Amino acid sequence: MNKKRLCCFYVNDIHLITMLLPYINKRINESTKVITILETDMSRSAKKVIERVQGMKSEKLLEIDWRNKSLKYLYECDIKDKLILIGGTDEFMKEANNIITNREESCMILNCYEMMQGSTNLQGILESHSKVVNTSGEKYPEEVFTGYVQKNYNKITL
Repeated sequence: MNKKRLCCFYVNDIHLITMLLPYINKRINESTKVITILETDMSRSAKKVIERVQGMKSEKLLEIDWRNKSLKYLYECDIKDKLILIGGTDEFMKEANNIITNREESCMILNCYEMMQGSTNLQGILESHSKVVNTSGEKYPEEVFTGYVQKNYNKITL
């Protein structure tokens, strides 16, 4: 049971989707299935951004369900070897992560933190994730945040 934890930071839905499209598109091209667990509906923003992006496999990106889902969905869906994109309040994301952690399947978790929503513990967030995802892909936190020094060296996987 290997679970890789990634995180990203965004300012609004359009920013999140625009930032993640290259990363998600790459994963899709590698035959990785993407599941979204979102507290709010981002489908309008996703459709708007994806339809305007040239050179992407937009039909596959449009197949991703960007609507909000209850946490109950995590008990019912197949998460094995999938990328699970989680977005919402800190409480919503914590509960989603607890559900996934208690499941036996291997998967990749991408926790998306909205900066204006008050995720105040940046150090703690970075400590509990192996990498940060941005427009250039997966990066170690020290590559993205100048001056960041990792304190917990045993956090790479769950």
